[in-house]
Amino acid sequence: MNPDVQAECCLIGDIIADPQKVMPEATLRLIPDDFFTPEYRSIYSTCLKLYREDRQIDPVTVCAPLGREYRKIVYDAYRTTISTANYAAHIGVVADTAKLIRAEQMAGNFLAGLQDADLEQSREDAVNILKAFDGPDVGQSVSAEDGFIQFFGPERSKKDYIRTGLSKLDRYAFISRGDYVIVGGRPSSGKTALTLQMMLTMAEQHRVVYFSLETKPDKIFDRLIAAYAGADFGAIKRGALPESEWGRISQYGDAFSKLRFSVVSAAGWTVEQVKAKAMQERAEIIFIDYLTLLAGQGKTLYEKATNLSLDLHTLSQRCNITVVALSQLNRDGKTEPDMTNLRDSGQAEQDADLILLLAGEAGSDHRDLIVCKNKEGQTGKIPLHFDGAHQRFTLIDERTGL
Repeated sequence: MNPDVQAECCLIGDIIADPQKVMPEATLRLIPDDFFTPEYRSIYSTCLKLYREDRQIDPVTVCAPLGREYRKIVYDAYRTTISTANYAAHIGVVADTAKLIRAEQMAGNFLAGLQDADLEQSREDAVNILKAFDGPDVGQSVSAEDGFIQFFGPERSKKDYIRTGLSKLDRYAFISRGDYVIVGGRPSSGKTALTLQMMLTMAEQHRVVYFSLETKPDKIFDRLIAAYAGADFGAIKRGALPESEWGRISQYGDAFSKLRFSVVSAAGWTVEQVKAKAMQERAEIIFIDYLTLLAGQGKTLYEKATNLSLDLHTLSQRCNITVVALSQLNRDGKTEPDMTNLRDSGQAEQDADLILLLAGEAGSDHRDLIVCKNKEGQTGKIPLHFDGAHQRFTLIDERTGL
């Protein structure tokens, strides 16, 4: 499918000529990734930011953050716009072309992996391809009658939520496909160990990709195998496992190999690269370790993190992929973190469906998992015991303290 570059150019001209008329519908139907041409994608992203901040959109304000090299592109698009009467058609062409390109990419991946996939998996992938052709339910209108009928439909009775492996957390949070989850913690609090443990459980039933932006996959697997086999993580790092322990760990090989996950070394990657790899791997859940290490645009860390979080939230909804992003919390002297400690993560607290903050100090085995935002359930505090030697978290029975 060849992209319609002319439609993209016309739409950019429409937006700059009459933003108040064009942007309401454009924001409803398009995201920056829908633009095939990188320059038009950046221009639309800038227009989107200006519109959301209720700032003027014109050639000067659009070019200011993009640089001198964009002046000709912006002014050419603006000058060729005689009328904005066809702006809705231009939006439709860009949106439809993006859907077709995504579906073709998914179909290519589907055909490439068809020989290795089982029947049930092939059926699921085919359904996802059809969904890509249809696009997301943007602007979908459901009547009261239809909504009531859907409530009693078969999809509602399944309640197929994604399990984390921590039963109390699963009773708090009803994680579904397409959710955007933030897991925050201060350095050395154990947030990577926690998310790796969650991934091991999720990978029993779902395809998971763990994007590591600062740690090499071999070191990630040291943690994973320590947690899965109950091996001494310190001894693994020192290369001091006794021979008998190597034999014991090897017995977990068959079960471990059946888990449906992969670890990707993604240092310096953009959200777009993450998305492409997730689609290639046919991921249902992805982990980002961690958010602000992704490459992104922004003059400040806050602005960059805000743009990254918005892109990840859009990815989760558009691709129906659950995104779990780790976030480093800043220190402010408080013993217990809250959402104000997510300042360095931009507006992630606004974008996320679920926010989990891990509280606890290095050297102590007690942790509190604070559910501080939960769109689908209750908030609260879950006491945990952290076994650092084996990289595992367990629930503390509040009655016994064990």
